[in-house]
Amino acid sequence: IQQQGLARKPDVSIDGFPFLTQLAAKNFRQVSISATNVPEGKVVISSIHATGRQIKVNSYTFRSGTITSLSGTALISFNSLASTLTQQIGPLGSLLNGAGLKLTAAGPSEVRATMNLLVTTGSATWRVSRLTGRDLRITLVDSSGLPAQLTSAIRSVTLHLPSLPLGLTIDRVAVTSAGVLGQISGHDVAFGN
Repeated sequence: IQQQGLARKPDVSIDGFPFLTQLAAKNFRQVSISATNVPEGKVVISSIHATGRQIKVNSYTFRSGTITSLSGTALISFNSLASTLTQQIGPLGSLLNGAGLKLTAAGPSEVRATMNLLVTTGSATWRVSRLTGRDLRITLVDSSGLPAQLTSAIRSVTLHLPSLPLGLTIDRVAVTSAGVLGQISGHDVAFGN
């Protein structure tokens, strides 16, 4: 499973009973997979939790097979999102990073940013939406106390995830108290060598 795009070994557990009959049939009904701090381009996914169903192992060494379906969640924490945003917007990013940028939930699809810019404090609210199965769009919907140069740089930002592990795609996103939570899925995912 790690070879399918994870930086380090994930936690994997085989669910269901009896285990030995699933092992003999090389067909596992359900497997839980979780990983933390998964780098995907400029974004670090804080945690991934997925459940695979109908895993068919197609070798005697149990090193390859197919997962019929995967579903779960991927969380980008507010700290990870803030770090990504400051990298993404170029030279103004260092200003944001030094401004004590703090992100919090502002609703089911919005993130509020507060900053202390030495001479003034400011805030911004962004709407987070799914653009494609691997891209998120962050669009400025409101700001207060921020210089025009900064608001134009943060008006619209696309976060691109080069490839999600296990061929997963983002189906939808929501903002929670912990960060941006994506519902993820995958189908007929081959693994191993």
